Amino acid sequence: MLKASRHRAILNTFWLVGLCVLLSRLEAAPFSNADTGIVIYTNAPYAAQLRCKDLLATGHFAYTIISATEIAADDGVPAHCRVDGLIQSEVRFEVNLPNNWNGRIYMYGNGGLAGTPASNPGKQMSRDRALAHHFATAYTDTGHDRRVEPGGTFAYKNFHKLVDYGFRAVYLTITAAKRITHDFFRQQANHSYWDGCSTGGRQAMINAQRFPEDFDGILAGAPAADYSGLKFSQAWRISAIAKSGLEEVEVLELAKHIYARCDGLDGMNDGLLSDPRLCDFDAGQHLPACNGKDRVDCFDASEIKALKKYYAPVVLAGEEIYPAMPVGSEVLGITSTGVQHTGWYPWLINPDGRTLLDQLGSDFFRYMVFFQDQPDYNWTNFDYVQRPDGLDEFRAVVDAIDPDLSALKNAGGKILSYFGWADPDINPLTLIAYREEVATLDADVDDYFRVFMMPGMFHCRGGPGPDRFDGITPLIDWVEKGTAPVQFDTWNERIPGDRSNIRPTCAYPLRAHPHNDGFICR
Repeated sequence: MLKASRHRAILNTFWLVGLCVLLSRLEAAPFSNADTGIVIYTNAPYAAQLRCKDLLATGHFAYTIISATEIAADDGVPAHCRVDGLIQSEVRFEVNLPNNWNGRIYMYGNGGLAGTPASNPGKQMSRDRALAHHFATAYTDTGHDRRVEPGGTFAYKNFHKLVDYGFRAVYLTITAAKRITHDFFRQQANHSYWDGCSTGGRQAMINAQRFPEDFDGILAGAPAADYSGLKFSQAWRISAIAKSGLEEVEVLELAKHIYARCDGLDGMNDGLLSDPRLCDFDAGQHLPACNGKDRVDCFDASEIKALKKYYAPVVLAGEEIYPAMPVGSEVLGITSTGVQHTGWYPWLINPDGRTLLDQLGSDFFRYMVFFQDQPDYNWTNFDYVQRPDGLDEFRAVVDAIDPDLSALKNAGGKILSYFGWADPDINPLTLIAYREEVATLDADVDDYFRVFMMPGMFHCRGGPGPDRFDGITPLIDWVEKGTAPVQFDTWNERIPGDRSNIRPTCAYPLRAHPHNDGFICR
């Protein structure tokens, strides 16, 4: 729109500032509090009992070891054996075994539609961070290579690859990793841990529901557990916003009105919404109407109509299948790439190309459920009147919504799950709803499943609020010492290494309140 285009230059200053923190945004926080944890998990009492290459002769009918390579110590990462393997038919995995081992396996998850090779720099960072503390590590591409089969194309009329993506690859990889680790050290793993966000969070939850003995501790961030509901929500929301013509400067104007109305409702005027459920914002009532004027500080009828649809629950065949989106993600904040934008960029708006919701959501409709591999197929015009054929089969394979966690509880497993209240992709209310479903079946849910809602955090990271934390250390303390986490420290590093802005994130339903010169959970 012309009115927004004329004001796009307003954002340039914010973008340039964001570039200064790009490198710090790429640095992750897990294991950062290892020195203050109850468990000293840097101890490595178990030495290798085989040469690395000897693992080539230890294959198993369930997997094939392709290579076993000795890797020299480098930059804080100890010497280790790198195993590349294959699980039929196309599931690739990597296991890394430090020469001196702490007795634990750390497996890290995928993002989006997976298919990322172990050589990816981000995956290498996750691997090396754990190896530095003498964990054995495991990872899988879930059965396809995104460089060959991009997006959701891997699942096009290929049910077995959908099953691999849904749950099979993770289950068989951790099973193989445990066997390979035992062969190398002649010692069973004492504990196994999972760490993943988004798709990695969904993988965490479906594994907990299907294979509750695989992991002793699970860190599940922003779980896309109701995967099919999320995809319908993406189509619902992107169709509304795309047709409105909203641009970033207008979204920031929207954020101004939302935060002016709701910022202080949690007792703090801090530019964060600690619980967006307290906010009664309504686009039709609380936004200034343009009334034919061409201005950036008002909204025309089509924009208000689009926003009302955006914030509404998703209804399929007369049934509400996905909750209304809470407000909060519209605000300016650091994105996952380290640049300042509204949280809707590039999920819902992207002047430079396709939005992320378009990229991720369209593949669900085109390749994973409806098999509409047509260049002109417009998934945003999906008809919500009739429930589509094939949806139930898809949900059985990919969705992680079973609230019965009794088997995990009986196995002694623990789940620490977190979600950003300002997530522009996955609705944070889905995690709260799931936790409450679990609670209806078991009043003792806090004994093994705790949820932490993070004010002002975008999808998995970024945002105006604290987005940096170490969830692994409290998880290990919980699993191995029985100390359940009530809160953990969170911060944002606008300046690398700066933790001066630490505040607690509290176990749901508690939240942080100002107290003296700090905060208290209540």
